[in-house]
Amino acid sequence: MKTHTVPPSPLVVIQKQLVRVWNTLFDLANRHSDIRIWQRKNRFGEIGWHGYNPNTGEYVAFGTEDEIRSWIEQGYYTRN
Repeated sequence: MKTHTVPPSPLVVIQKQLVRVWNTLFDLANRHSDIRIWQRKNRFGEIGWHGYNPNTGEYVAFGTEDEIRSWIEQGYYTRN
């Protein structure tokens, strides 16, 4: 006796494709786990240092380069 396989419905096919796309986007978004550092000038022309750690969700703002360096080192030594 022959058995016939029923092809999946178009809805199931679309659902599987959406899951695959979502997983790919999620993987891409989570690749950037390095701490990010940037400078920004305020309206008075003063430079501020900002940092973001995507692993912890922590955002910081400091007035000096030494302060941001200390934050980076603290995070590094805490992880290791």
